[in-house]
Amino acid sequence: MTQNVTLRMDAELMRELRHRAVDERKSLSAWITDKLRFVVRQDDATADARKDGLVLLEKGVRLGGQTCVREKLYDR
Repeated sequence: MTQNVTLRMDAELMRELRHRAVDERKSLSAWITDKLRFVVRQDDATADARKDGLVLLEKGVRLGGQTCVREKLYDR
């Protein structure tokens, strides 16, 4: 189900948006909807990547090599 929304913007911005919509052979409404969908998908992907990154940080990543022992690092 679609719903209407009213936006207020200056005439120059409206003119530019109409041109961009025409360039893609879309109505202004369809063009704006596509752009907003893209933004939402990008935000979702960013949030997912952030979550995955935090899980990796919490879990830790084995980089190989040997575990450092304090006494060996500061041999006196």
